[in-house]
Amino acid sequence: MATRVAAVGEVTGVEEMERRLVWLVEQVEREKEKTRDTFQQLHNLLAVREEGVLRELDGVVVEARQELKEKREVLQELQRAKESAERELTKKKLKRVLEKNLKTLEDEIKEELSKALSMTWVEVEWKREQLEQSLVDVCKVVKKKERPFRTEDYSLKLRPVWFHEGTGSSVFEDPQQLAINTVSGNIFVTDNNTNKVQVIDKTGHYLYHIPTPPHPVGLCLSDEFIFVTTGVKQLVKIQISNKKTVKSVVTEKMVYGMDISNNIYGCEYRNNSVIVFDKNLNFLKRIPLKSPHITSDTSIISIRLYENHMYVMFRRSDYRIQVFSQDGQLLRLVIPSSDINGSFFSLDRIGNIIVADYWANQIKIFSNSSHLIHTISNDNLTED
Repeated sequence: MATRVAAVGEVTGVEEMERRLVWLVEQVEREKEKTRDTFQQLHNLLAVREEGVLRELDGVVVEARQELKEKREVLQELQRAKESAERELTKKKLKRVLEKNLKTLEDEIKEELSKALSMTWVEVEWKREQLEQSLVDVCKVVKKKERPFRTEDYSLKLRPVWFHEGTGSSVFEDPQQLAINTVSGNIFVTDNNTNKVQVIDKTGHYLYHIPTPPHPVGLCLSDEFIFVTTGVKQLVKIQISNKKTVKSVVTEKMVYGMDISNNIYGCEYRNNSVIVFDKNLNFLKRIPLKSPHITSDTSIISIRLYENHMYVMFRRSDYRIQVFSQDGQLLRLVIPSSDINGSFFSLDRIGNIIVADYWANQIKIFSNSSHLIHTISNDNLTED
């Protein structure tokens, strides 16, 4: 009996221990669950805080970028202000230099003009162009612009060089077009009846002549060569030093007046076109001139190039001189035929148009905007 009671007591103790163990296990599980919840809460809290910190950092970065952009704009404004101030300072310095150089050049011009009374007409023109070019070059330092026309440039009491017709190596029989070597001042003249180009110095003294094909008409020159057109439809390149023909080409039409820049421009007589060659006499193009003032009776006789435009003189047109673009489009009408009656003209270095009016025995000078600004007649000239 006592043994049975003891056994029952042991069983009861074991069951109690099992219950306790179960309770302890449950307690451990609850603690583990609490620990998991706490950890999850901490994790969530850290995630929220991390997201907030990142947002704050993004805001700081955006503000920093905006501030940097504003500083760059301020820096650019300061840089522009600096450059503007430097330009203004440079302009002021250039203005002072220009005023000083202009005063010097004006004094030189006055001195040269005072000496001109003892010069020939050709020499005076050559001197005037040299001084005028110097003045224009100085004006271009600040801004390219035309120097206003001054009457005293053209109203000198000149003594012209008189060329007499006749026979012999140093006289003319039918002078046509002339060109001037701007370095030496020597004058080259095509003489139609003697088949040569006469060369004289700036005082009018005969130097030499260059043989040409029959009936030379148009003429232009470079440093080493002369380019001559003839009445037998030829364009000839002749070396000045040895007077030898370098090349000759045949033209479809008679080419009258010529001018030269990078290429050679010639007037196709009675075709109202400008024909263009390079300096090796290779044909480049033909430019038909388009103008309502050109008729079937109109003839193109003379051309001058100025600021990439073609100034062209016509016969039998209501406008004697017209200006065209390089593709032959009419840009403007310059001088009506009622104002002049001449065959040749030129432009000075500031764009004034100088025309030999043979019927009026005058040299007429027009501004580039077509206004008659001066006339040289026998009243202005005295013969030696």
